[in-house]
Amino acid sequence: MNTDLKNEHKVTLISRERLEMTGIGEVESYTDSAVTAVSSMGGLTVEGEDIRIESFSSDTGKLLIRGKIDGVFYFGDDAGKRSLFPRLRRK
Repeated sequence: MNTDLKNEHKVTLISRERLEMTGIGEVESYTDSAVTAVSSMGGLTVEGEDIRIESFSSDTGKLLIRGKIDGVFYFGDDAGKRSLFPRLRRK
């Protein structure tokens, strides 16, 4: 496998219920309200309700999450938490 493709980070959100990501190195923790992982672009947290990991392969770097997705937040060396979908969360 081409390691560049394995490390390429892509995020696809479908109907706020299915989140497909590539470039994921490991899943650090998960609950039914959050998944924290390490991507080729840094750390990230997926927040929502009734979240479950449907599949994850460290060999391919693919992660599939299902549930009600409220936001994807990136964190790392730069200060603060940045949202990929800042206005997705609704109350």
